[in-house]
Order: sequence, then C-alpha cells, then structure tokens
Amino acid sequence: MHPSVRQWLERSRRHAPLPKRTVLELARTIQCWQQHPAGPAQAPRAIQQRGLRARDRLVRHNLALVGFTWRKQHSGLSPEDAATADALQEAALNLLRAAEKFDPTRGYRFSTYASFWIRRGLLRFCQRDRRCIAFPREQAALVLKAEQLSEERMRCNGIGPSLSWLAAQLSTRKQPIAPAQLEALIRSWNHTQTCSIEAFAF
Repeated sequence: MHPSVRQWLERSRRHAPLPKRTVLELARTIQCWQQHPAGPAQAPRAIQQRGLRARDRLVRHNLALVGFTWRKQHSGLSPEDAATADALQEAALNLLRAAEKFDPTRGYRFSTYASFWIRRGLLRFCQRDRRCIAFPREQAALVLKAEQLSEERMRCNGIGPSLSWLAAQLSTRKQPIAPAQLEALIRSWNHTQTCSIEAFAF
C-alpha cells in the first residue's frame, strides 16, 4: 500500500462512529445553519459557528466510511497508487457536502445518504483524472444523465433508483431503453473509467 494511502486511512479511523441520537442532533444544528432564511453565509455568526462545528464533527466521525466504500466498491483505484489518496480526499469533500445537505426529518440514516455522495466523489475522480478509453458521446451523455437522476432521487428519497425506473425516465419514443441495455452501458462506461458499476446507487 502506498504510504499516502495508508496515512489517509489511518487518520480516517481515529474517530469512532457516533450514536444515532448524536448524529441527529448534529444534523439538526447543521440544517438550522444551512436553511437559515438569509442563507448560510448570511446567518448570524453564532449559528454559523455552531453549524460549522457540528458539520466538522459529523464528517470527522464518518471519515472511515470513505475508506470502507473505496475498499468495497472501487477496486480500480489501487492501494499502491498515490493518486488513490487524492481520490479519497475528494470523496471526503463529498462527505462534507452530504453533511450540509442531509435532512434528518426524512427518516433514513446519515451513513446511507453519505455513502451515495462518497461513491459519487470517487466516480467523478475516476472520470476526470484517470486514463479513459474513448466512449461514444451520445452514450456517455445517457450514462451521465442516469447519474444525475440517481443523485436527485437519492436526495429526495434517501435511496437510489432501480434500473427499471432509470430506464423508463431515459426512454423516448424514438429511443426506448431497456433496463438490461442501460446496465450494459453503465458497465461499459465504468470499465472505461476504471470504476465499478456500484458507483451508481441502484
């Protein structure tokens, strides 16, 4: 394992997961800041400071989730590659975004919501920074649209959509798309990006 990757993973495990009650309390504090009528940047200083402290604590105690997601779903990012530490850092930034956007009133766990954002960060790193094989533009647009729909569904419902739902949303009269066809496209796309199909939250 590359030293930078090992160091990142060791740091991420320094803080144990928080009890569910604490997570909800932190999430409510963050939401109070993020949804302030004047906007988070214009909220009173005390609310901003409480929100920032709560966000940073929530992220700090969930950093291990980044390493867990990488090991489980992104074998294309080698532990021997120094760039993997950069991918983990980008995923951690998405974890921060998840902490800011999480709605504790919807009933799903923060770790479920955060996992989607972490996978998205790893996938985006692969798309932008890893060597890619040429992929037809129209097919790439279709896969990226599926990713966008998956994100919107996750944000609204707390869980990702099924392949059948995605295929129905992407189909047109001129170009119907079967779930199996969409799955094959995503597999092909993720192969060119050195990531796994599990980057999509089906």
